[in-house]
Amino acid sequence: MPAPTPPRWFEVTARIDARDADLVADALTIAGAQGVVIEPAIHISDSADFAYDELADEPWTVRATFLAPFEDEEQAVVRAAIESLPLQGEVIALSVAEAEPVDWAEEWKKFYRRQRIGERLVIVPSWEEYQPAEGEVTVLLDPGAAFGTGEHETTRLCLAALEANLPPLPTDGASSASPRVLDVGAGSGILAIAARLLGAGEVHAVDIDADTVAVARKNAETNGVADQIDFAAGSLGGNWPWTDRAPEGYDLVLANISSTVIGYLASELAAAVRPGGRLIASGFILRDADEVRDQLLAAGLAVTDYRTEGNWGCIVAAAG
Repeated sequence: MPAPTPPRWFEVTARIDARDADLVADALTIAGAQGVVIEPAIHISDSADFAYDELADEPWTVRATFLAPFEDEEQAVVRAAIESLPLQGEVIALSVAEAEPVDWAEEWKKFYRRQRIGERLVIVPSWEEYQPAEGEVTVLLDPGAAFGTGEHETTRLCLAALEANLPPLPTDGASSASPRVLDVGAGSGILAIAARLLGAGEVHAVDIDADTVAVARKNAETNGVADQIDFAAGSLGGNWPWTDRAPEGYDLVLANISSTVIGYLASELAAAVRPGGRLIASGFILRDADEVRDQLLAAGLAVTDYRTEGNWGCIVAAAG
């Protein structure tokens, strides 16, 4: 039996005054739109939690989808309905176009490419074939809905710092002598997986989102290290998920989270690092770097390295 023909859709796009967004959205819904979304003009705030501000003095966009057939007469009715509204501002632009059918489950993959990070690391999409060169360490990744593709500056910063602070895996198989690593806020699992492939012996990884942990486990399976990394839903402090081990004694702790969470967990992060061990902390913008540094210093750590890329920073700190 042939596959069913996917439905055809038309998209109506209106660029209007911010004050008129709700009114236009309601009119499009009444006109028969199957879905309506308001896209405000925004300014990304330089806050630790990646918040944004809506700009009321710049045009907003309202998009609505209509199921075909959406003939010229129907389009004219929709246009007239919008133009006849008691708007507070002008209609800057109003367009109608047939939407191209998109398989969103596959579409995003077009924008995810192989990346080389540091001296040895290569992040490779799990659906791409790649033959590593001698000395290269490859991480196969399908991030799914979890943060950590290697494309964000903070992930790259952490990976480069990880490579610089972790020795190669012993050739004699003595994994017990290899560094113990804890990844706090594991996301896709990219840092924990890279740590194991780069030379870590015992690797533990936590994330507060159980669905994200499932993605990380799947990526670990793809890389053949699922049985070598212990993933769990949780965090430090009262959310520590394991009863058979204490959150301490780690040679390397990874925390690609945010300045707010780093500050909240600073004491716990410091306590997790053994004397002489390292903390790699990122997820904060440059304007917050001094605050993050001060919080880590107050927790008893000493900053040994500071890296930046774009508007993002990464701090490496040592426990005394």
